[in-house]
Amino acid sequence: MPALQIMKIALKYGFLVTLVIAAWVALKHFVLHLESQPAQIADVAIFNVTAITGLALGIREKRRTNGGTLTFGDGLVTGIKIAVTYAILTSAYFAVLLATVGPKMMQQEGETSVVKAFLGVSIGFALFGAVFSAIIALVLRRL
Repeated sequence: MPALQIMKIALKYGFLVTLVIAAWVALKHFVLHLESQPAQIADVAIFNVTAITGLALGIREKRRTNGGTLTFGDGLVTGIKIAVTYAILTSAYFAVLLATVGPKMMQQEGETSVVKAFLGVSIGFALFGAVFSAIIALVLRRL
C-alpha cells in the first residue's frame, strides 16, 4: 500500500507542476509573445519555483500520510518520483507542441536540436528535482 500511496502523490504533484509549466509556456508564447533572454530568465525562475513548490507540497503530504513523521529516505524517494513524473509529462507536452506548432518555438529559445532540447528538459528536470528533493527532505524530515 505505501508504494501505491507514493505513486498517487507523485502523479498528483508531477501533474500539477507540469500544468503550471505548460500554462506558463502557452502564456509566454501565445499571449505575451516573450522571446530571447528575458523569456529564458523567466523560464528558469518559473520552472524552478514551480518544481520546488510541487516537491515541497508532495513531500509534506507524504509526511502527513505517515502520521507526521518522515525519514530522509522517504522524502527523497517521494521527491524523486515527483520529479521524474513531471520530467516525463513536461517532455510529452513539449513533444505535442513540437508536433503542432513546429520547431519555431525551440529556435526562439536558442535551441535548434530536438534531441538536445528533450534530453535537457527530461534529464535536467529529473536531476534538479532530485537535488531539490534531497534539500527539501532534509528540511521536512521528522524522525
